[in-house]
Amino acid sequence: MIEDNHSDIAADLPCSEYPPLELTGERTLPDIDEENYWFQRHLVAYRFALSFVRGKRVVDLGCGEGYGTDLLAGAAREAVGVDLAPEAVYHARRKYRRPNLSFRYADIYETGLMDASFQAAVSFQVIEHLHHPERFMEEALRLLEPGGLLMVTTPNRLILSPGRETPINPFHIFEFDHRQFEVFLRRFFEEVEVWGLFHSGMLEWHERIMAWDRRYWRFRMPAALNRLIYGRWFIPSLSIRHFSWRRRDLESAQDFMGFCFKAG
Repeated sequence: MIEDNHSDIAADLPCSEYPPLELTGERTLPDIDEENYWFQRHLVAYRFALSFVRGKRVVDLGCGEGYGTDLLAGAAREAVGVDLAPEAVYHARRKYRRPNLSFRYADIYETGLMDASFQAAVSFQVIEHLHHPERFMEEALRLLEPGGLLMVTTPNRLILSPGRETPINPFHIFEFDHRQFEVFLRRFFEEVEVWGLFHSGMLEWHERIMAWDRRYWRFRMPAALNRLIYGRWFIPSLSIRHFSWRRRDLESAQDFMGFCFKAG
């Protein structure tokens, strides 16, 4: 299954080389201070998934920059990242190298991978970007062997786009509340559990202050002070310990994680 993409990392890509990845808002990147909140929010999902992929073959559908697939490869028997952005695949192949890790340039609707070839699949913060999420779910189901597990995360529309029918994020096509999300997943998998991601520690306290102060003192403070507190200290200091997973109070979760078990 592992492909030798180290000797010629762009052999199957449209171009022979690509410039460094830039932060566009469509994907998150590591090691950028102002992006650290969103990066940690993505990273905590991969950390949570580690115990479920240990010793297994796992595919990461919509792997982006590749940091998450690389993390999974540290626990899994084999990890394959799939993405349709050639610049992301090029970057991932250059940056992350393990004998049990590969990155595939392919559409996650049609990966070209073998039927029932993985024991686990993950797709984190991807489904809300898709015009045809049903096709994605059918492909994930095809790739899993009987008894396999799909883990998929998506943001809570009630928190991310409150009071709106259409997402605030211009890269999102459709966002779910927790009931819509579970109903959607059950169209493809009979056994489904949904967990929620919540702020913890100082993020939870910040959230409470924001809810209490309806005038949002943060946005009324001088710009220089705002940059000092948030840009240089608060956001860069965040880590996965400032998030927690639980199965209750899902209507107020930041993100959802669906655990979908294939029959057999």
